[in-house]
Amino acid sequence: MELKVGSRIKCLKTSAEFMVVKLGDGTLTNSGQKLVLSTSEENSDNDSSLEGPGNVLGKRYESKSGIIVLCTKAGAGIISCDGEPMTEVKPKRLPSSD
Repeated sequence: MELKVGSRIKCLKTSAEFMVVKLGDGTLTNSGQKLVLSTSEENSDNDSSLEGPGNVLGKRYESKSGIIVLCTKAGAGIISCDGEPMTEVKPKRLPSSD
């Protein structure tokens, strides 16, 4: 699967969907399940037995290799890059406008 910035990807085993914000090296999975482009004709068969805290809608996740994805639809599992869980990017504080 060829990823580009703006590509929308989804997990076939959960309802989780993501958008690529920044590219890097690595293969993305969600709790070991492959991710495919959202335009893919493959049907999803939601599996609620996947473990993990779940992916949170609106949160960005970053891998050590530099890939950043935005969760556009929450779902079970843990987004990973090359088998390592991606970390949630903390929002930056805006300066006060005193």
